[in-house]
Amino acid sequence: MKPLADSRAVTISTNLDKALPEILIDKDRIRQTLINLVHNAIKFNNTGGKIMVSSIFKVDSVTVKVADTGMGISKDDLPHIFERFYKADKARSRGGSGLGLAIAKHTVQAHNGAISAKSEEGQGTTISFSLPISPASNRVVGKINKTLTKS
Repeated sequence: MKPLADSRAVTISTNLDKALPEILIDKDRIRQTLINLVHNAIKFNNTGGKIMVSSIFKVDSVTVKVADTGMGISKDDLPHIFERFYKADKARSRGGSGLGLAIAKHTVQAHNGAISAKSEEGQGTTISFSLPISPASNRVVGKINKTLTKS
């Protein structure tokens, strides 16, 4: 995503919890979720804006946040952004099918996780998703930190 961010003069930073456990994930689907979230954060950011990708380990889950300093989402649109084909940015031609956040939601839910958004117009948006830790799992498909840094 760096070339796209550079073309818009958007800075991407990370703050990844170093103590993250290994968790059972479909690394390709979670990578696509991260790409969708970061791509949106770039696309709907201001020139010279910032994006922070962070992760934190809690007792029973890992939470990933993608926060931007972009245009934000209206209070009327916010409850609908995870719906298929919903485009909050109707007045601008930003492209896209309106499926990215819906796919992200279904991917996270398929992992028994949860996804949410906080936003204020003119202040930016933060999309967060949490994935449960499965202590009984014997098979680890991907380590979340490796997935975060390679996306």
